[in-house]
Amino acid sequence: MPSSAQGLYSLATLIKRLEAITSRLEDVEDSRSAGHLKRQSTSTVTSVAVAETPSASAPPPPPPPPPPPPAIEVQTAVPRAVTAYDEIVIEEKLKPFLEINKAIAPPPLNEQVDLFAKVLGTLRSVLHQAAACREPDQKALTEILLPLKAGMEAVTRAKEAARKERDWFNHFTVIADGTAFVGWIVESKPGPYVNDIKESTAYYANRILKDFKEKDPRHAEWVRAFNGVLDGMKRYVMEFHTTGLVWNASGIPASEYKSSRSQLVSGIPPPPPPQAGSASSPAAPAGGVAAVFADLNRGADVTKGLRKVDKSEMTHKNPALRAGSVVPASGGAATKKPAKPTPVKPTKPQALMGKKPAKFALEGNKWIIEYQENESTLEVANADITQVINLFACKNTTVVIKGKVNAVTMVNCTKTSVLVESVVSSVSIMKSPSFALQITGVAPTIQIDSTDSGQIYLSKQCLGVEITTAKCSAINVSLPVEGEEDGVFEEQAMPEMLKTVVQNGKLVTTIVEHAG
Repeated sequence: MPSSAQGLYSLATLIKRLEAITSRLEDVEDSRSAGHLKRQSTSTVTSVAVAETPSASAPPPPPPPPPPPPAIEVQTAVPRAVTAYDEIVIEEKLKPFLEINKAIAPPPLNEQVDLFAKVLGTLRSVLHQAAACREPDQKALTEILLPLKAGMEAVTRAKEAARKERDWFNHFTVIADGTAFVGWIVESKPGPYVNDIKESTAYYANRILKDFKEKDPRHAEWVRAFNGVLDGMKRYVMEFHTTGLVWNASGIPASEYKSSRSQLVSGIPPPPPPQAGSASSPAAPAGGVAAVFADLNRGADVTKGLRKVDKSEMTHKNPALRAGSVVPASGGAATKKPAKPTPVKPTKPQALMGKKPAKFALEGNKWIIEYQENESTLEVANADITQVINLFACKNTTVVIKGKVNAVTMVNCTKTSVLVESVVSSVSIMKSPSFALQITGVAPTIQIDSTDSGQIYLSKQCLGVEITTAKCSAINVSLPVEGEEDGVFEEQAMPEMLKTVVQNGKLVTTIVEHAG
């Protein structure tokens, strides 16, 4: 190949290589330019977003508070302490009592016994909660016991509303007094407490046995069945709550407990629900748990302590008060003006009850002597051994009973005197202050209850009488003087002061005698 041609070939090759390098460099430059534009646009967008975003130093909004833990609904197996309560108290004792009561009692007594059964159902709920929860503080425990207190008050109100049921009033009294036995849950010695409540009902229970001994033996079964409920409760607490209500040391807090309606005893109505419209539980009474039972007979006069608003504090009578949004707690006029004492309203029987018509009649085998006033001599002539003399609400009256009668009863009488020849069973005096009783023949028993001031005259044939008193004072007994003529008596006072000492682990009570 000539040398000129070879030089041209080398030059052409060199040019191609240069063009390839130039094209390569242009591609690299184009890619760099595109990357720079992309970074610039990204930076612009970021700066705009930062400009539109609030300052990073502002704290983020706090997260919403967690919802409160839901109440724990107890659906587990029933604790042994509750099943034992069902077996010992409900099944063995309460249900038989409900059956005998339904067979003989009038509707008002059935209603009171239903309320009594509800109280035991409420007590079961408290026992179930105690088995599931740790022991609460005094305030929480007081709120837990409020339904129990309300049930006991309802039983007492049923008794007070049934005072016209004279033949059944002893039954109402036994139920009302006996319901207090559920108070063992706040006692350190529940067993003896239940036994004390049973003994407190014995007086009226014995009156039922005496009044219906010849009429209807089912009333004796009624008394035994009710005492069986108290005996069953004593047996239960001595086995499971010997030193007081037992709580679950490893249980849940009482505030997280929610009882299930399925836990209620079958056959016993559930306790009444809280009144509609109450936004929260009622405030616990001051004084802790003991005040729940000490406050049972407080009554409904709960507004007694409210202060009367003075005219100086009334916005519709003081334009100056309307200018502000807060009424002062005490104004100048209010502090200077002494508070007027609120007059005490008389009770309903005294304020509204009119004078009842007097009654003196023989109904069947009962002499009914009621609402007699200022009668110097009312004579029951030719009385026989089957008749009963009932005196009620008499005042300044003297009743003379000729003949031998079965029994004499005096209730709510004032300054009433009774002269009777002989009595087969007993003479009963209750809530009759300043009475006088003279027995010219024989009487085996004289019972006096809740009576202040009385005079008893006994004959020589009646010196073997037994006199029992309860909550009485100033009772004097006049005994005939031996060797003297009839009508000469020696007055002796019945003891009122007793002394009790402990001897060999037992209580020994003696009469306190004053010398001189």
